[in-house]
Amino acid sequence: MKLFERIPDKFFSILTSSKKELYVEALFVLRQAFKTELVIRRIDLVAMMIEALEMSIIQSDFSEEVVELDVGEKAETTVSGKAYLIIRKLKETGWLEVEYEVNSFEENITVPDYSISVINLLYDMTTEQTKEYNSYVFATYAALRNTEENPDYLYQALQSAYQNTVRLVDELKLLYNNIKRYYQRITAELGVNELLAEHFDRYKEQIIDTIYYPLKTIDSVPRFKHSILLRLNEWVLQEEVVLALISQGKQRRIYFTDEEAREDILEKINYIANTFENIEGMISDIDKKHVEYTNASIDRIRYMMNADRSVKGKLVEVLKHSKNEEVFDRLQEGLVTYQHGFMDEGSLYDRVKRTIKTEGKPVAIEDIDEDNDLIESFLGGVRKQYSTQKIDAFIERYFAGKDAFSTDDLIMETQDEFILLILGTIRGSQKSAAFYVEFMEGTVEKGGYRLPRLIFHMKGKK
Repeated sequence: MKLFERIPDKFFSILTSSKKELYVEALFVLRQAFKTELVIRRIDLVAMMIEALEMSIIQSDFSEEVVELDVGEKAETTVSGKAYLIIRKLKETGWLEVEYEVNSFEENITVPDYSISVINLLYDMTTEQTKEYNSYVFATYAALRNTEENPDYLYQALQSAYQNTVRLVDELKLLYNNIKRYYQRITAELGVNELLAEHFDRYKEQIIDTIYYPLKTIDSVPRFKHSILLRLNEWVLQEEVVLALISQGKQRRIYFTDEEAREDILEKINYIANTFENIEGMISDIDKKHVEYTNASIDRIRYMMNADRSVKGKLVEVLKHSKNEEVFDRLQEGLVTYQHGFMDEGSLYDRVKRTIKTEGKPVAIEDIDEDNDLIESFLGGVRKQYSTQKIDAFIERYFAGKDAFSTDDLIMETQDEFILLILGTIRGSQKSAAFYVEFMEGTVEKGGYRLPRLIFHMKGKK
């Protein structure tokens, strides 16, 4: 099937429009609704978009959408009207679909499978979370080893081993290309601090700690290679195992004929065996590239620390050799120095004169006209300072994989954290929040603040 036989022709048009940033943020709101709600009501999605993107929606011009979607001009005069225009635009381009409830005119939003896949991809590209390495070698070994106790799952084990082997090869190729990318970046005009951050904060965390280190220790190929190849060779040499694989594949409606099943099964077995026979050569190339990058990075940092190529650095080097008569003569010829000075109002000193204290006149009270634009600008700054995303990030960092936490677990060090806790408590009562708040008896002393005893629960968790 071709790509645009599956997705609409205008699917990617919003990503090239003048308001692409707003549409992408709207897609992330749709993703949040998809994660938290089974049935997404259109009116609730509008409220979530207004809450998350109010300032961006207000500042955006939707005149093009009014003409394109053939709606009244009043639709772009209010925040809710613009939010409805965004949803209609996403519907027209195929990112979402609208259906009606039975015996009702209430509209519900549905998200197609291809749409949520692309939205998740876009969201993952915007986050800086460190990717966790999956133990593909061990997963392949475990799938094949499990068939000794569960012979009825031979085909599932082969399929799992094949998929994990494919992912392992992709991960190794990605690792190799990422090392090359970091290798090229150290040749850019970066300072010492930037090079150190590039090596220790990004390369070490994203490459070494997550992929390279597990691949060389707990998930190493030599550790499981022999067992994997031995198991695969046993399968190929035993015709009854091949027949069992063919039968199980046909039962799962994967194959329709024995010839088709045999060819595909043997192809998967050969792919896994050939991969583990030759994969150590690929790992060796990665080792070489890793050593090259590490040496080049250290040499570059050492060079940048010892060589200052600015005018100041060159002048310092010249002055270091000023005792040399030839250098000193050149300095006299090339540099002419003068002493100069200047006078300004601060150069002269005036003696302070003592005066008799008298009672001054009170400052007159003036009536100040309210500036609505200034007030709106101030409120907009407050919204940006304590946005919904910032509140959610503050609360969610205390979950840290747990289903709940209490105010006993908090660390109050700044006034901003105290304000975010108050806003997070209010946020927990909103339907769009991923958590809710339970009030308990008593108070807690944290960082000089007396806080009520609260328990934050993640929605959907007992």
